[in-house]
Amino acid sequence: MLEELFDMSGGYVMDFTNGTFTTFIRTCIGFDPYSRYEGSKAVILREIWENEPLDDVARLNLDLLERWRLNKLKAGDKPNDFDIYAIGKMTELFSADGSAKLSQEDLAFLDQDLAEVDLSTLPKELTSQEVIQSRLDEIDRALDAGAPLAVVFLVGSTLEGLLVELALAHSKSFASSGKAPKVKGAIKPVNRWTLSELISVSRALGVLSEDVAKHADQVRNFRNYIHPRQQLKEGFEPRAEAARIAQQVLRAALSDLRAFAGRES
Repeated sequence: MLEELFDMSGGYVMDFTNGTFTTFIRTCIGFDPYSRYEGSKAVILREIWENEPLDDVARLNLDLLERWRLNKLKAGDKPNDFDIYAIGKMTELFSADGSAKLSQEDLAFLDQDLAEVDLSTLPKELTSQEVIQSRLDEIDRALDAGAPLAVVFLVGSTLEGLLVELALAHSKSFASSGKAPKVKGAIKPVNRWTLSELISVSRALGVLSEDVAKHADQVRNFRNYIHPRQQLKEGFEPRAEAARIAQQVLRAALSDLRAFAGRES
């Protein structure tokens, strides 16, 4: 999303020359980018995103977003719908309220453009499409209302329900996976698997991609705070970025399930 906004496909970054790019980076985060990295301006900016402290990256990106706005204003260009959406999301993401603490991996995951999944294309074993659609709509409303904890819980329970139903329908293959959980040497009944166990086996069987499984584990960790005592003990206060990651996990998981259905047919 940032790369498209900053016109980085050809190695450039917006309207910067090498000199103005150097001055901009030095003023913002205190070093000459060409003394630390090599390559085009776009390559160097990607290196900064990958390697510099997240607080510095957040500050730099906010300044770059402001320059983008000023460039549009000077040129008399009216931002299109994508521009408005992207600028709003990125500004919120990198704002100084703490949401800049996302890793580059998280940012890349959030930046994936996932098309809306036609629920009728999911595996035929998943019989609760109407409920899933209702949950997706409720997640959107919770995000709009600024209720990240509600989003995390909705995503976690929906994901667990989907994976349980799929695992029960394919109990032989799930139970024979090397990642299948055991109790006293025996395979644990599938209907008693935890969300963590479902994610692990789903990844091992290729139902979920590695990226989705890894971020789904974050949702599972967040969902543990459904107990107020645990949330209070660990001082967990969910922010908007946690909710956005959770929502993206569910969207990506639905995409993976659609792909699984295609392989099975």
